Amino acid sequence: MNQPAPAFEARELARWQRRLLPFAIIAISLMAIFFFASSVIQLNRLGTAVSFQPSGQIEQALIRFEAQAGAGATDQDYLRWKTLVLLEQETLRHRYAQVNATLLLRAWTRHLGFLTGMILAFVGAVFILARLREEQTQLSMEQAGLKNALATSSPGIVLAVLGTVLMIVTLTASFEFTTSDVPVYIGARQASEAALPPPRDLSDPEARRAEDAELHGVSNGENNAVPDR
Repeated sequence: MNQPAPAFEARELARWQRRLLPFAIIAISLMAIFFFASSVIQLNRLGTAVSFQPSGQIEQALIRFEAQAGAGATDQDYLRWKTLVLLEQETLRHRYAQVNATLLLRAWTRHLGFLTGMILAFVGAVFILARLREEQTQLSMEQAGLKNALATSSPGIVLAVLGTVLMIVTLTASFEFTTSDVPVYIGARQASEAALPPPRDLSDPEARRAEDAELHGVSNGENNAVPDR
């Protein structure tokens, strides 16, 4: 005697879900471990960017200069200039440490959003593969005159759709930040004294030829300085 079709389908579904249960547990566990490991790594990178260490290059250059200058290193103008330079160095260091931390924080937030959406989509795919069924779930969204709705009894489809939407939003969302290098302790006049020289006017043919001759002369001098092997 043949078994009723609903009972046979239910038995086959239960058998399939039991066979798929170890794979689902392992897959979800691996995704959870990957999520926490990736979050910890990114958080450590953020902490490293915030807790920066001083380089000491300017201090070493000043020490070498004072060793060569001798008595001139005790001049009041030099000491005042040295103090301003060290203060300006600390200001720039803290400023760009904050910029670096802000950039890493935004990247970490985007990384978490994309990773969460990807895990939701993968878990939804596992649920779809396991053919899980629940009561009907309805999702609706309306924006800019467009209305979308989803009604399904599969929790896997709901998770996959939500994960895909989260990944799209994370990738398309833009963020901007700006920083400006403004001298704080060293005045604008003092900073402009160390600016680069203005570019040469090459609209005159004579000036262009002189520039070419100077460049060729420098190149020939560098080539002659290279020893033969």
